[in-house]
Amino acid sequence: MEAYAAQDDNPLLTARRYPEPPEEGLCKRGPYQRDRDRILHARSFRRMMHKTQIFNANLGEHYRNRLTHTLEVSQIARSIGKVLKLNDELIEAIALAHDLGHTPFGHTGERTLHGILSQGLLPDVPALGLSFKHNFQSLRVTDQLETRCDRYPGINLTLAVREGILKHTKPGYQPGQILDYPDMDFGGMDLSAPSFTLEGQVAAVSDEIAQCTHDLEDGVRSKIIPFADVQGAPLLVRAAEAHGVPLSERPLSYDARNRLMKNLVGFLIEDVCRESLSRIQNYLHRFGLPEDGSFRETCVFFSPETALQVESMLSDIHRRLVCSERITIADTKAQQFIRTLFRAYYLQPKQLPDYMLQRCCKQRGASAFDRLTLDDGALRQDPLFLRALSDYIAGMTDQYAAREFMRLTMPEYT
Repeated sequence: MEAYAAQDDNPLLTARRYPEPPEEGLCKRGPYQRDRDRILHARSFRRMMHKTQIFNANLGEHYRNRLTHTLEVSQIARSIGKVLKLNDELIEAIALAHDLGHTPFGHTGERTLHGILSQGLLPDVPALGLSFKHNFQSLRVTDQLETRCDRYPGINLTLAVREGILKHTKPGYQPGQILDYPDMDFGGMDLSAPSFTLEGQVAAVSDEIAQCTHDLEDGVRSKIIPFADVQGAPLLVRAAEAHGVPLSERPLSYDARNRLMKNLVGFLIEDVCRESLSRIQNYLHRFGLPEDGSFRETCVFFSPETALQVESMLSDIHRRLVCSERITIADTKAQQFIRTLFRAYYLQPKQLPDYMLQRCCKQRGASAFDRLTLDDGALRQDPLFLRALSDYIAGMTDQYAAREFMRLTMPEYT
């Protein structure tokens, strides 16, 4: 690793919310390796296999889901990190955990929960002015909702991993702005700045590369996006030229088309590496090596030309794919599922499982709960109850949410 990489003995970056002794013995692991292993063994990691990326899994086994997207982000990030000579284990931990808080049914689930909490889009459910953002929820999962022992909540990750998870997409906060996640710990994190490790910045740009390339590939595979319509996009033209893929034939052959889309990943990785090496050296020339290991500027990103072309490509994919008839129908169903579940649980909390009711009562200071004496009205007046409902629904897989919708709304006949 280069000196500017996150070091395993950096006291700031490896700090945990609850102190732990270093491992001993023949198989002792570094702090970021321990984090990565905890993430891989988390239940929320396994559930991503059954969460939508763009297409529901029942439409075909070759479409990405939230887990395969995560694995692609990890591979891209480690490829960039190897060229930049960064801390591979920190990169992998951030990449594997960045979407743990994503909802069922993709981004439409995130938007639906945000609308319920912020604007009160449901009858009888109050608007609390809270928000739901999947990057905050991913941190919430690792800090509070996952468990590994009785001594503390969460899986107690290092600050560098936690900050990288939060910053994989822009938090969108300005200095002095009031946070609407009052029960979360953001100590050591500047929510108005990019990730303070180069490894966190690598994970963030890798997420963009993965989205741009695999959303395009899935859109073409589904035939929602005719490849001929995007064949002339400047980003694809540059990638084709770089990898010797001829674009003269119309339509492009199946093999040439697949080769181009696969090579697009490598083209973007190459662009990020060239641009980032230059930016890092420029930063070190101006400010020197950070004493605490934290960077104050974005040093890992696309070149200016490529950044504009990636943004244009993502916008075009959104217009053609996410706004298409097929995806809109699926998103509308998903909104109905989530709104129905939220309102049903809110109006009648006893429909929740015991462990959720126990958690809600514990938040309100009670050591135990009794279904007979549970005060539904008091729960409904508690803002933490609405946050708990969003936690519960966000953790569902697509299939579980659909089954819950049927269980709560359809009569049971055998």
